[in-house]
Amino acid sequence: MNKFIQALLSVNCLLVTLVPKFSAALACDRDSERTMGVGFFKHGVICAIVLACTAGLVEAVDKPNIVIIFVDDQGYYDLGCYGATEVETQRIDAMAMEGIRFTDYYAAAPICSPSRAGLLTGCYPRRVGNHIWVHRADSSSGIHPDELTIAELFQQNGYATACIGKWHLGFQEPFLPRNQGFDHYFGLLHNLDPVEVVYFDDEGVPLMRNGTIVKRPADPAELTRLYTDEAIAFMEKNTEKPFFLYLPHTMLHNPLGVSEEFKRTSKWGEYGDAIQELDHNVGRLFDSLKKLGISDNTIVIYASDNGRGPGRTPEQKIRGRKLSTYEGGIRVPAIAWGPGLGLQKGAESSAVVRAMDWYPSLATLAGIEIPQGPIIDGRDISPLLKGESAFVPAPGLGKSLNAKVPLRRRWDPPREWESLIKRWEYNDAFFYHGSQGSLAAVRWKNWKLYLNPSPELYDLFKDPGESTLVRNGDVVRKLRGMAILFQEEMRLDARVAGQATPRRAEAKTKIPAKIIDGLHRKPDVTFASYGDRTLAMDLYRPKGNWQSLPAIVCIHGGGWRKGQKINFRNVAQSLAEKGFVTASIDYRLSGEAPFPAHIHDCKAAVRFLRANAKEFGIDPDRIGAIGHSAGGHLAALLATSAGVQELEGKGGNAGVSSAIQAVVPMGGQTDFLSARNREISREKEVWQQFLGGSQEENPDAYRLASPLTHVDKTDPPCWIITGENDDPSTRADQFRERLEELGIQSELTVIKDAPHAFLATQAWFDEAIEIADKFFTKTLK
Repeated sequence: MNKFIQALLSVNCLLVTLVPKFSAALACDRDSERTMGVGFFKHGVICAIVLACTAGLVEAVDKPNIVIIFVDDQGYYDLGCYGATEVETQRIDAMAMEGIRFTDYYAAAPICSPSRAGLLTGCYPRRVGNHIWVHRADSSSGIHPDELTIAELFQQNGYATACIGKWHLGFQEPFLPRNQGFDHYFGLLHNLDPVEVVYFDDEGVPLMRNGTIVKRPADPAELTRLYTDEAIAFMEKNTEKPFFLYLPHTMLHNPLGVSEEFKRTSKWGEYGDAIQELDHNVGRLFDSLKKLGISDNTIVIYASDNGRGPGRTPEQKIRGRKLSTYEGGIRVPAIAWGPGLGLQKGAESSAVVRAMDWYPSLATLAGIEIPQGPIIDGRDISPLLKGESAFVPAPGLGKSLNAKVPLRRRWDPPREWESLIKRWEYNDAFFYHGSQGSLAAVRWKNWKLYLNPSPELYDLFKDPGESTLVRNGDVVRKLRGMAILFQEEMRLDARVAGQATPRRAEAKTKIPAKIIDGLHRKPDVTFASYGDRTLAMDLYRPKGNWQSLPAIVCIHGGGWRKGQKINFRNVAQSLAEKGFVTASIDYRLSGEAPFPAHIHDCKAAVRFLRANAKEFGIDPDRIGAIGHSAGGHLAALLATSAGVQELEGKGGNAGVSSAIQAVVPMGGQTDFLSARNREISREKEVWQQFLGGSQEENPDAYRLASPLTHVDKTDPPCWIITGENDDPSTRADQFRERLEELGIQSELTVIKDAPHAFLATQAWFDEAIEIADKFFTKTLK
């Protein structure tokens, strides 16, 4: 499609370009000036056609490209252009020198997910139901599919769209980036902090590209570079089409990641190093824009999603940290750049600007009129960006294409406030919400009023550190009235978040009290000793059943480096209730002993149960094992390595067999010599710690640890259980094929929709236990 046809599909943008003196008329309210607007519209199209067809000299100006660089957890003073002396941020500082630096810019919230929701919807997070805390991996909510995100708006107007970086806005299918207006996605859907990584068990948070896992776990030290690489590639693919690029970096959120090139380059530790790496990669983006010849037709926004901490010098007055509604928690750096498109150059603005304002403003700069319907809290600040005004013009003046969008907001003040608060004043106010979602304060002009537990007024122009209370009853009453009007507006007009039932995730796994009450438990039974180091197991058996029962050794996961027997008690208790003696065991972790200590301990547990079978009511000829993840690997190795002396160890009960009669490995590795595991062994420190290096560095250890290496015709029946969304290697295809070649029973169950950590979810846990029970009943009873 040539540019002229594209122009006909975006007539408003073309008319503003060809007939600038009439652009204000185009921005008028269509409801009040419908006749004039339609007439002018028709004449504008005729002018465009005549000019293009007869002279051939006028060509539609390209729609501007948009890049939003959204940094995670960067504080107000944490760039050179905002006063930092501990870091050098030459490229971002240059961006500020060539653009507009905002001194009073506010994120939508002092915490990740609500802040992102505000940016992408142009609304207070509370209006769209995404205002409380953050979306964890088990979240069932997100931005409602009915919301028109800024990405969808640009996508519907001919833009290529991409989200590259951290999403954090819901993880069920309706809420994923490609269902919220983005053609392309690359990055992490989640955070990397411990409270989120726990959802992913040993495998870690995956780096994704359009639904495909690129790497797992993601390496924080690589992300800034990888995101920038992907962003540049996206821009290179779309030089002939306008693009909207949303680049939400994972940095500078903890845990910080810094590549070797930038380590120890700042005077601010790892945080400063990460800032300087970020600055370098912002420079790479600008270099690419110039190289591609599109810098003069691109707008770049740089902003943080929330604050980080207070000032560090007497001149840096702001106080407060992330999560708070002090200025340090929510007032953040923000820069707008676009000199080739008429944005101010070398300017500083003290206007109060909010993250929600980008939505209508960028739409105006792209010639896109926001459709009638949705209430948007953001204001069109394009006149401010272009230097046509030192402040944000009142919506009723109609100074720009989307100026009147805020007038969709409810305005029906009761008489108490009607004469005190003007509509334009109310639209200019900023309402601070805390990380738990509650309204905490309101700002209008230089005034900030905290609402609870009692009103506290500050003059932020004179006192940005919020250190001195101001007595001004009139201002207090005005701002308190604004807060009351806002609360009423949200009560009546706030929309709900999207809600989706997690696939097969009815509840977190919990063992019913009646099962626990029906079991005998003997905790902390020592089964192995290595000098001063002892290992213990928790034993369970059903009450009222005193005959000799088959036993099952239960082996926890944790990547051979973490975990304990208590982590696997749900499995042990559930199988004990089915009529088995179960033993949930501890084993030495990689941090205290290298391989083969782990399998030594598993074999010692089997020998102990067999040697003390009479005491515990166990049939010594019927012992099985079950394990998950690292425990799944150890269970498979236990089953295939009976009699391999290097793997027997000296945990006690020498001369007693460690052979088992049935095994259920879940989500474990069975072929350590595979090409896939060769690559993983290079990347994963835990594998190197477990086996003393990579596969190339220590092949004998990998061979010895590989259950597939030891398979022979004496091995017991095996049932593999894994999740549909786990790595295919956990299905142990070659391992099962080898067992079948030898005539050994081997089965596979893939639990539909389940991830690696399926045991944490009740429905998937119950399915796994049912399969294991049937298998052990058949093979051991």
